[in-house]
Amino acid sequence: MSEIYAGVDISAWNGEVDFIQLKAGKLKDIPISFVMIRLGVGKNIDTRAIRNINSALDAGLDVGVYHYTTARTPDEARYEAELVLRTIKDNGFDGKLTLPIAFDIEENEILGLGKEVCTAIVKSFMQTVADENYQPMFYTYAAAYNNNFYKDELKAYPLWIAAYISEKLLNNTFGITDYAMWQFGVAGNPDYDLQVIGKVPGVTGQCDVDYMYENLPAKIKAEGKNVFPSRGVSYTVTVSDIPSKEAAEDILSYARCRGFCGVITENNPPEPEPQPALAVGDRVRMQYGAPIYGTTQEFASWVYSAVLYVREINGNRVVVSTQRTGDITGAVDAKYLTKI
Repeated sequence: MSEIYAGVDISAWNGEVDFIQLKAGKLKDIPISFVMIRLGVGKNIDTRAIRNINSALDAGLDVGVYHYTTARTPDEARYEAELVLRTIKDNGFDGKLTLPIAFDIEENEILGLGKEVCTAIVKSFMQTVADENYQPMFYTYAAAYNNNFYKDELKAYPLWIAAYISEKLLNNTFGITDYAMWQFGVAGNPDYDLQVIGKVPGVTGQCDVDYMYENLPAKIKAEGKNVFPSRGVSYTVTVSDIPSKEAAEDILSYARCRGFCGVITENNPPEPEPQPALAVGDRVRMQYGAPIYGTTQEFASWVYSAVLYVREINGNRVVVSTQRTGDITGAVDAKYLTKI
């Protein structure tokens, strides 16, 4: 572990945070460069999550989010993951979060369900996040990690471990060394501030403090996760059947906002290959600018970059959703959908 980055994790419990002051601060002479912000608890969104994320981004911090789970089944964990992803997209955070979406599992009632269930719950959340090309992360405390999960099944995901002990004890006694992030204490807490951090700049009262041992922001950007365009490899995408130059310019503007580049050319594209017939349950993507069925109104911008599921089919009218069950997103003409 050669690189060490300092940061904090916060929630509504921390009240008003001065993120500019936080960004200018240090933990044990290491500049504070990142923050993990609680996005939700169970089926609810943290009351300060959106303003905290916006303020942290404005201050120039690397930002990730975590979700405190109340899920007792893999299906409930998948629902929570979809809630997190939907909240990120609805609030325009695609391509802005440079740290993972962490799954916080620590409640005794859940851990008591046994290794098989706990591992399945974590994997369900992780896979749902990964399917949307976001970087997932697994958070729990040291004793739970050793006793309540099949660790070999979770090695594919970065580990964020909570352990308010010395790192030597964590590594040698608990045998845990494979973590990307370590929550090492609660600054200002008389029992859990072992490194005597004291007050964290910009935060009133006690605050969880963390070290990160991988340059996760660079890794996420390089791999094109969290809706960042991948670096090091160039791709050419040709978009055809645009009804007007104005519509093409709108699409290009949307792409440029997400770090892509492009040009507009006039051509007569060949007839497209016939698309395979759609069926309920298929995963699809929607053509940018496709109108809501029977109207000229467009969907929210994030819909065009999301993986969608076919929920109903009636002739050329197809009802789609970002979820396999539950709320629907809307209806669109089948010609605007591509099966994936």
